Amino acid sequence: MRQTKIDMGVLRKLFLKWLTEDSVTEDARRKEFNQAIFDPTEGFQCFNGTDLDMVMEKFDKAVREYEKGE
Repeated sequence: MRQTKIDMGVLRKLFLKWLTEDSVTEDARRKEFNQAIFDPTEGFQCFNGTDLDMVMEKFDKAVREYEKGE
């Protein structure tokens, strides 16, 4: 297993981006498509029924983006 120092500030920023920012494209088939699940100013969920799987999907996207940036 590879040991890497992780910049938690960068990872946190990416995670919050995926949680709170809609993508420019509205084509859900595109890899960069994102639909925010939390309001960026109030912090409340955008949809009734937001669950842990939805949050973890955004975390996975943030980690993949972080790994591409290294």
